[in-house]
Amino acid sequence: MHGEPTVDLLVDPGGVRPKLAAAAAVGPTAIDAVTGAVFVLRYDEIERLARDPRMMGVGLSWFDVMGIEGALRQWYGSLMFTSEGEAHGRLRRLVSRAFTPRAVERLRDDAAKLVNEGFLQMEADGQGDLVQVFGRLSVTVMCRLLGVPEDDVDVWGSWAEALSPVFGFMEPEQIRAAETALAELLPYIGALVEQRRGDPRDDLITALIRAEEDGQRLRRDEVVTMVSNLLVAADDTTTSQIGCTLLTLMRHPSAVAVLRADPAVTPAAVTESMRYEPSIGVIPRTTTAPVEIGGTTRPAGTMVLLAVITGNRDPAVWQHAESFDVQRFTRPSAPRLLSFGTGAHYCLGANLARMTLEETVAGFVTRDIMPAEDLEDVRWRQVLGRSPASLRARMT
Repeated sequence: MHGEPTVDLLVDPGGVRPKLAAAAAVGPTAIDAVTGAVFVLRYDEIERLARDPRMMGVGLSWFDVMGIEGALRQWYGSLMFTSEGEAHGRLRRLVSRAFTPRAVERLRDDAAKLVNEGFLQMEADGQGDLVQVFGRLSVTVMCRLLGVPEDDVDVWGSWAEALSPVFGFMEPEQIRAAETALAELLPYIGALVEQRRGDPRDDLITALIRAEEDGQRLRRDEVVTMVSNLLVAADDTTTSQIGCTLLTLMRHPSAVAVLRADPAVTPAAVTESMRYEPSIGVIPRTTTAPVEIGGTTRPAGTMVLLAVITGNRDPAVWQHAESFDVQRFTRPSAPRLLSFGTGAHYCLGANLARMTLEETVAGFVTRDIMPAEDLEDVRWRQVLGRSPASLRARMT
């Protein structure tokens, strides 16, 4: 499409929504100033393209741009996130047999306890930074699911933080930190896998080792890679969404009152918070054949950014799109949330993310928590997801 607006999001995570919303007001697509990728801004077009078999993941395209070689490139290229076709399908089917909703649900009490401990510390101090208090919540929950020894959770959290930026553009120091973390993490996982082979337990690593379909199992190296994949994918995405969700609730005290009166609405409120203020603003894809996007045929190899941050507020699809309505997703007529993707690349960790967020929200709304700073002047940060850099709050 001629005259597509150009959008530069690289240095301003807080400006993602207003910049893309301004572009969406002009037309269905925009061009990324840094990469030349095509932003897709409207709900129906995002939904259509997310299911189009000619749209694949970005693979190693960004690693090519950054010139990354060696072990980090090899690891990233072997992740389920970067695989396609039957290779992707095989990994996904096997992992799905281990990473089940039932396995996640067994951790709900653990997550609730961890959330309560965080708030109890804030109560003792009278205040705290919600982003900092819950900065390790998601990685701790994932480590318990995997079966990582409790004493090692902090170092796993450090490795996850160093590796989270690999899904986007990295500065040279971030690349070096990721390479170091990977060199330490993979041998640790390998040793843990060997322990579980001789001493099976009720954890996800044991389940991954045992997962089988039609006589196929994950190889040892695939189990190691998958554990690292799950750790990194679950860390920053959920951590960032916790910040976005709590910010949204603090900005909407009437919504908190609704949840206090009816806790059964909590799951719907979590979904609405991901629609209203998502941590993951765009889902990257690449065309493998010419595809019409926004009225223009894009050639094979075009990088495409499905902007769920605008699609989830598309006024052509959502009633009162700019309103935060915690009961929106209790209604059967609610459209589908775009944030977890769809089809072959639907997020395997969606249930774990939802459960962790639900317990965080449940803990938040039962307490009197007031912002200790201007919520209209929040600083934002970007790793894999975008979130407030801090959320100072007082306990009353």
